[in-house]
Amino acid sequence: MNDLLRTLVVLVVVVFLLRRTMHLGLVMLIGAATLALLYLTPPLDFLAGAWVALASPNALEMTATLIFTMIMENILRSTGTLKRMVESLSEVFPDARFIMASMPAMIGMLPSPGGAVFSAPMVSEAASRLSIPADQKAFVNYWYRHIWEYVSPLYPGIILVAGLAHIPYQKIVLANLPYALSVVLWGGVFAFAGVGPTPAGSSTSVGRGKALRMFLAAVSPIMAALVLVVVFRVNPVPAMGGVTVLMYLAHRYSPAAIVRSLRESISPKAMTLVFGIMIFQETLRLTGALDGISRFFAESGLPAVLIITVIPFLAGVMTGLTVAFVGITFPILMPLMGGDAPSLGLLSLAFGSGFTGVMISPVHLCLVLTREYFGADMSRVYHRLWIPQALVLAAAMVPVYIFQ
Repeated sequence: MNDLLRTLVVLVVVVFLLRRTMHLGLVMLIGAATLALLYLTPPLDFLAGAWVALASPNALEMTATLIFTMIMENILRSTGTLKRMVESLSEVFPDARFIMASMPAMIGMLPSPGGAVFSAPMVSEAASRLSIPADQKAFVNYWYRHIWEYVSPLYPGIILVAGLAHIPYQKIVLANLPYALSVVLWGGVFAFAGVGPTPAGSSTSVGRGKALRMFLAAVSPIMAALVLVVVFRVNPVPAMGGVTVLMYLAHRYSPAAIVRSLRESISPKAMTLVFGIMIFQETLRLTGALDGISRFFAESGLPAVLIITVIPFLAGVMTGLTVAFVGITFPILMPLMGGDAPSLGLLSLAFGSGFTGVMISPVHLCLVLTREYFGADMSRVYHRLWIPQALVLAAAMVPVYIFQ
């Protein structure tokens, strides 16, 4: 119970500071320090944890991937490739709503930390003819970015579930499929409320065949990175780094232009956001706060379905990471889900509940960076997010009923 109370205190502090419009990077540092203080963590241990958060191999890989994402986005935008990409696809599918949804969905196939920042400019470009507010554009970008995490083998969370449960990945995908389908369904209902069919093409027509070839040429750097990561299983850092170098060469960037591109791409404000969130997540691990909450609920005698729903949800909210809520909570929940032969329906319920927590988490990088890009009011984004996300979670009733 003490773990739950202390964690709730930290959440209250974080929400209060965010409502005071304090910079999220600083808010997360304050939240991490508050958590460490409540757990009487020695200052040197806290500083050591912060160092691990920023300098561990996983942290460096995530930071490097995000940096290359920002650089690639800058090259695509500054060379006009991004504009050509949207205009040519608009010729093939002349509806701005389809373009706005398809771009983040396509980029979402690449499991890049904070990858929503990559598709945000594409959504902005596609929405240039629409009179919709910043929070709606942010919602579209964020929502369609996360179709695949329920079912894609590229995302480590679902693979970790399969490994912990000793169940073939394909069966996990089958159980989670209602979530992915619900994202598409409810996105169509909520993301474009009040927006009718709107032409997204340019004023000149080149024909669908040529437009498709232009789109494939424009999107080739992104597709190259996707193929390297998805098909050849190359680590995202060298894959995206190599594509970035080729893009500089293809567009004949001079050394001075490369320096200018790097300066424009790597936002200190965005990196501060990332570092603050990483330190907060490491402090959660260091204090054992979520482990204590999980044990408390598991030993509480509450109904198993309630526990299986609540624990992953809380872990998802606190960490903003799928692999974190799975790794922290599933080993503890496994006996409640059937032990050595866990129920596929309950596994899917736990995953869907945890990912719902991730989607509304104030420390989810995609949400933070999307809001930052569009300059949207976070409370308005949440207002758009919570109902469709609750409806997606309701899709858990399908696997629970079928695989009970």
